[in-house]
Amino acid sequence: MPYLGHLALALLLALAACSTATPEAFDRRMATYVGLPEAEVVAALGVPSRTYDSDGRRLLQYEFARPSPTPAIFPSIGLGFGSGGWGSGWGIGTGLGLGFGGYGAPPAACILIFESRDGRITGFTRNGPGCVLSAT
Repeated sequence: MPYLGHLALALLLALAACSTATPEAFDRRMATYVGLPEAEVVAALGVPSRTYDSDGRRLLQYEFARPSPTPAIFPSIGLGFGSGGWGSGWGIGTGLGLGFGGYGAPPAACILIFESRDGRITGFTRNGPGCVLSAT
């Protein structure tokens, strides 16, 4: 059975290698909003979660959560009954489940804050593991 453990590890590493989402790609995409009017950012990204006005500047805060890109591993127990040409029987088994697409894993959050002065975006900051985009 150790072979199955190696196969599962190889599968996980292969899936991780396929992920091309990076914070740098996210930054490049968000930088396209710098210099634009606030209204265009709101039209593109929707209404911000929060706004804050102080000292002649406005902060527009967006909060995103996306499914975690990592698979979730969880324990499972099974119970089976059956019958066949040679008799009948029952059994109990245990195992590890492997969920893909973020099922069971916590979502990856992203907080994005745009700063604007005189109605134009002057910069942005981001925080969180969900602040990634595919490099396309």
